[in-house]
Amino acid sequence: MDKTHQLSTLLKYRNKMYQFLSRVYEREVDQTFLEQLRRFDFTLGVANHELKESYQSIADYLKSPNDNLISDLSVDFAKIFLAAGIAQGDGAFPYESVYMGSQKFIMQDSWEEVRSFYQKHGWKRNHNAKELLEDHISLEFEFMALLGQQMIENPQNEAVLSAQAEFLEQHLGKWIAKFCADVEKTAETPFYKSMARVTQYFVAMDHRILENQLMKEKCLEHNWNSGFYTYDEMDQMILNLQNEYKIYAPKRLKKRDAKNEKDFIRYGEISSSKEIVFDMKSDFSPKEVYYPISQCTMFFRGPDCVESPIDHEKEILIFARPCDINSIKRLDQIFLTNGGQADLYYKRKRDKVKFVLMECTEGFEECFCVSMNSNKTDDYAFAVRFAKEGMQVHIKDSRMVNYFEGGEKSEFYPSFIQSNQKSIIIPDIKNNDQLKDVMGLEFWKEYNDQCIGCGGCNTVCGTCSCFDTVDIRYHETSTDGERRRVWSSCMLDSYTMTAGGGKFRKTHGDNMRFKVLHKMYDYRLRFGGSNHMCVGCGRCDVRCPKDISFFDAVIRLQKECSKSADTKLAEKGEQSLG
Repeated sequence: MDKTHQLSTLLKYRNKMYQFLSRVYEREVDQTFLEQLRRFDFTLGVANHELKESYQSIADYLKSPNDNLISDLSVDFAKIFLAAGIAQGDGAFPYESVYMGSQKFIMQDSWEEVRSFYQKHGWKRNHNAKELLEDHISLEFEFMALLGQQMIENPQNEAVLSAQAEFLEQHLGKWIAKFCADVEKTAETPFYKSMARVTQYFVAMDHRILENQLMKEKCLEHNWNSGFYTYDEMDQMILNLQNEYKIYAPKRLKKRDAKNEKDFIRYGEISSSKEIVFDMKSDFSPKEVYYPISQCTMFFRGPDCVESPIDHEKEILIFARPCDINSIKRLDQIFLTNGGQADLYYKRKRDKVKFVLMECTEGFEECFCVSMNSNKTDDYAFAVRFAKEGMQVHIKDSRMVNYFEGGEKSEFYPSFIQSNQKSIIIPDIKNNDQLKDVMGLEFWKEYNDQCIGCGGCNTVCGTCSCFDTVDIRYHETSTDGERRRVWSSCMLDSYTMTAGGGKFRKTHGDNMRFKVLHKMYDYRLRFGGSNHMCVGCGRCDVRCPKDISFFDAVIRLQKECSKSADTKLAEKGEQSLG
């Protein structure tokens, strides 16, 4: 199949998918649409395992012998998507304003911005959907389909390609994940539950397709998309980037460990490529760049409260390995989708972040990222491979091309580590009965004496999110002050202490049990998908002053789960024989 035919096929698929999703969310499934759905082979040509499972769930449900299918789908549609003006309770009210506004109201700023975007590109809404506001998800999908049709008619139209990418970047892509999470949480039928997963996957995939296509167009214009730069040349690139970005990377801090005897590798702002430490793992994750250790959220000025301003207007560029890039996805789940309301103070920094992928093909002694499925990522603006004389650079984000000049043209695509020195099998906790058994395991008590409750493991972890809220008065008699949130740790003695002095978890062993289960069980149970919270960086094992190994704790837990499953299987066999 030649490239022209491949591109034509891709454009037609994208267009049909946007038209299909527009219909799904516009109104209830009627008999005509149901028959169309039943004739469609959802799983044809789908390679992604999770997506294939979602499609298969839809197909199985639609073909099930249920005389009330249309009625069930209509009831579910009304429950999920319909409300009276505002959406304060459960549900997924399908308007961008509800998800992007300061409150869950329709017709806020996002609505006006979407209307302006439509007008700019000469689009008028479908006459069949007059009752829907312009920022309804169905109309946003319809708009993408219209632009997609223009691309089919003229595949070289870079302006339309840029418009689609811009609309995903500024509008649809910003709220689709939260919306789909609410749909999946609220839906009763497998159709809408699975459709939420399909929708989120497709929009994310299409965003990547558009970015890659724009990058190719830009690279064709410049006649390249990768090259080799000496470190002096890279310093010029960094100087160019600093006009719009604050740039962070792991850097060496001389004699800065606890005893002032060893160098410390920690993330900090850089102005030269020679500052980047690439041959050692950083002692801390890059988390503190976008989730500060101490962050002011508001100021008290007498009887008034004033929201703290963002500390700088520049975008943020972070040099990071795949596991650390994946760790931000875990924090995104916690701060942006957990509870259905995005955390403003996290989001306003997170929205600024782009990554430079530091190629990692060997890992380090403590790593087990391959076991945690965090050894690969495509979330980067550009990727680098460090060599003795300079860096190989691969541009993925078309907006980065203009920053790079000169250099020796060469083919480079980042590679990823395929196996670590360490590997684990994820503990398989199948039900609440087994969870109760796990929580009562004797080996948790061993940590009562081993752990000192310092919280160092949480501090270096890229996915730990806990914080305390502290109010500070500037003077003893003053009403002026500020509210800060400060990193906290589930391993501290005081973490679960209540106002009355009681504790939910009373021992270090209880805390260790909570941490391990949260990283390897609770997170996936809450958010679904295939990933656990831990990304396998191994920093916590290195950091612990008592040499307690999180990795070893997970290994022990897995063995206990396996032993418990074998015992129950044997008991069932004895009962059946009896």
